[in-house]
Amino acid sequence: MFLQVKNLTKSYRIGSFFSKEKKEILKNISFDVKEGEIFSIVGQSGAGKSTIGKILLGIEKEDSGEIVFLGRPLEKRKVQEIQMVFQDPYSSLNPAMKIGSILEEPLKVNGVKDKDERRRRAKAMLKEIGLDENSEDKYPSELSGGQRQRVVIGAAMILNPKLVVCDEPVASLDLSIQNQILNLIRKFNREYRTTFIFISHDLGVVYNISDRVLLLYKGEIQELRETVEFFKNPQSEYGKYFLEGIEVE
Repeated sequence: MFLQVKNLTKSYRIGSFFSKEKKEILKNISFDVKEGEIFSIVGQSGAGKSTIGKILLGIEKEDSGEIVFLGRPLEKRKVQEIQMVFQDPYSSLNPAMKIGSILEEPLKVNGVKDKDERRRRAKAMLKEIGLDENSEDKYPSELSGGQRQRVVIGAAMILNPKLVVCDEPVASLDLSIQNQILNLIRKFNREYRTTFIFISHDLGVVYNISDRVLLLYKGEIQELRETVEFFKNPQSEYGKYFLEGIEVE
């Protein structure tokens, strides 16, 4: 199995640092992700969606449970194997760096010492994400929101990761630009067989891009089904409530 999450729990301290009171965000959840799929996690704010992403990236540490990635414990993963795309592209990019340098930076940090090789790969990635070569000499502030998000995705993909976690990657974009970014994600998924975990509150986006959907409520799994079945025939009471009024073809 590509990714297995077993009995995962996570709590956060409430109040001051010295407080003993905690709020349980993830409650003994288990699921698996298949290689090459787009796996969406949905739920209301505070359900635990983003916490899962942060744990997979190593930003947060679970209280208990086991995560197995490519047959080995998650902590033994290589940094470049799992990458992240955040919601706000502007805050994700260094405003003082040009786009070419931003794309080269992950390569530099991960041991690609040859400058010509880094630049060649950065130029190739510009083409992959639909930006012209002149963009390499621009700063993030000179690009549109959609173009900046393309750069964020390019910086994640330039390391050829096995898994990319996308946390609300199109939430701040206009509808027409959202579709362009979703098409870019589909492209990398299909051409590179990159697996994506897609965290979102936008059910229309989730329906259009996902292979399977996991629904969380107060840190517990309510549904885990193929996308069409999830939307057309939710099994749990909360799933029926969550999808009330949503019509799909």
